[in-house]
Amino acid sequence: MPQIAPRGSLCDIGKNYAKSLDSLALNSHTVSTLMFRNHPSGENAMRSRTSLRRLAVVGTALATAGLLAACSGSGDSGNGASSSEPGPGITATTVKVGFIVPKPKTASGGTGFIGGEVGDAKSQVNALVKYVNGKGGLAGRKIDPVVRVVDSSTDSVQQENAVCTAFTQDDKVFAVVLTGVREPSARSCYAQANTLMIDAGAVPLSKSAYEELKPYLWAPGFSTIDDYAKALANSLKPQGFLDGKVKVGALIENEGGYQEAFDANVKPVLEAAGITDVTVAPFDATSGGTQGSSAGAAVNSFKAAGIDRLLFLGRPDMVGFFTSVAAPQLYTPRLAVGTFSDPNFIRLNPLYYPPAAITDAVGVGLIPGLDGINSGFPAKGPETTCINIYKAAGQNFKLRTDARKGLFYCDATLFLQTVANKIGKDGTLNAANFSSTAQGLGDSWQAAASLGTKFGDGIYAPASTGRNLEYDNNGNFKYVGGTFSLTGS
Repeated sequence: MPQIAPRGSLCDIGKNYAKSLDSLALNSHTVSTLMFRNHPSGENAMRSRTSLRRLAVVGTALATAGLLAACSGSGDSGNGASSSEPGPGITATTVKVGFIVPKPKTASGGTGFIGGEVGDAKSQVNALVKYVNGKGGLAGRKIDPVVRVVDSSTDSVQQENAVCTAFTQDDKVFAVVLTGVREPSARSCYAQANTLMIDAGAVPLSKSAYEELKPYLWAPGFSTIDDYAKALANSLKPQGFLDGKVKVGALIENEGGYQEAFDANVKPVLEAAGITDVTVAPFDATSGGTQGSSAGAAVNSFKAAGIDRLLFLGRPDMVGFFTSVAAPQLYTPRLAVGTFSDPNFIRLNPLYYPPAAITDAVGVGLIPGLDGINSGFPAKGPETTCINIYKAAGQNFKLRTDARKGLFYCDATLFLQTVANKIGKDGTLNAANFSSTAQGLGDSWQAAASLGTKFGDGIYAPASTGRNLEYDNNGNFKYVGGTFSLTGS
């Protein structure tokens, strides 16, 4: 009669199976050299994705959901996160926190693009750690920082998983402040190690992605794809984008939840405005070749359909791929863009985003630094707090757009401090308790990078406030009108 394996054995089987699938994914991955490979807003946003790697990632997720379910016991919350045991990297006096910073020479790309100033990320991290530790640390424990410098120009699934392994197995950190981690397998790696991820890289994800990784992944200065899509759609009619007998098209990334967000949040708004026939073209991000070819195919499709209004839902550089193909053909439909299209990068690179192709563009903004908004800098409150922390360490920013990445680091670190302090020194610091405490913050904690934030049940990316955004046809973007809820609620 076969013996039933104890829970510990099932955990080991699940972990070993997940590791073997991750290894399969790593060995199958190749990295392409692309025109937009080092787009600053995405931190090497483009890379090839082979079918084998996708299969391995799915397999890893199944292994985690199935076999690793045996690892959870009484008092657990979320994906096996214990509410009674301390998280990794915690002692009576310290909390080990990892920070990923980009290698300076590659932080702005290196492909001929103008990325703007961003300061020294490592110095910014050191300034933040000094500030938090000077204010009592995390629930009375000093941050013991582990800083890893990553070369974004060589970023790959192998590299992202290797960094995770170093942080979780070698350093055994409680949390990692991430920047630009796009690989699902890498994010799963942190979750499997019960390690919190505080995203300072502004990589948009769907609500379902956060649900799958709860309670580990947080993006305190950003929103979900779903909320952004709804806000973008709601901004179009008030800005005259849908006036008259217009023909609307949409270029949508074919992975990452963008199509689902369009169907659920954009189509109903367009239909309510009388737009029932929308020409949709997919943007295939599998490789450099597919990105270029899908952009070209989209241009042909939209031209043939007579599309004169076009919105984008996907990675930031989609707009650049489209305008680089369409503008030389003198095809310039009116565009709907927003924060996820990185308006600041658009305004800095007119060679790749010709002004004629951006004329009268409108959309929605939620992060002033990415939207190219420098007026009123620094704003009172969280933004001023962060700027003063950096100033005390000799890091000075002339413009908000120069401080945009520094503000994400600041939000990640101060969010970690706020939640830990609410748990308190006598409380148990772990992912489960962190989650319940963070979601109870409501709007009592505000991010410096975004216009407004509000936590609640099931909210891991709490940016909640938007403003209408428009291109002024003089090379800059500006906000118009007042603030509104991203979800319309």
